[in-house]
Amino acid sequence: MLYPPLNHGLPIRIQLFYISFIFISTSIIPIILVLVMRVTGNIKSIQLESPEERKVPYFLTMALYIFNYFNFVQSPSTNPLILHYLLACCSIVLVVMVINFFNKISIHLATLGALVGLIASVGFMGFVDIRLLLILAILLSGIIGVARLTLNAHLPQQVYSGFLVGFTLMFLIMNL
Repeated sequence: MLYPPLNHGLPIRIQLFYISFIFISTSIIPIILVLVMRVTGNIKSIQLESPEERKVPYFLTMALYIFNYFNFVQSPSTNPLILHYLLACCSIVLVVMVINFFNKISIHLATLGALVGLIASVGFMGFVDIRLLLILAILLSGIIGVARLTLNAHLPQQVYSGFLVGFTLMFLIMNL
């Protein structure tokens, strides 16, 4: 299930629990929050176009990563790489949230930069040949970046800075 260096010899059901718990708490819950905020009129659009509309979802997402980190750090069976991953994700959301107070930054590209940083980290650690996966992640990042620019959702520097924040923090923290 999890890549062998990450599964730490855990049974499949525990691996599935880890993956499900992290996915639900850091993806599904924030999506539900944004939908509830839209239905209740707290935001104009699920696009979260204004910096003000992004504050609560960013804060909740960061809080959920912190919650996950502290839950998993208490378990002796948790692989340190998973803890580094959660810490990196929390750091990325925090930096994007702070930048959001002053300027717009692409969370889409921060996420994709983090994906590229994660894949590069796994390759850097020598666990597996990641070249094809790395190329695909970089291509996906480029496609999404061009889409964000074409939609006039971001300026080029917002796309580039998002990618760099995600990549840099993920790569550095994963390699601590």
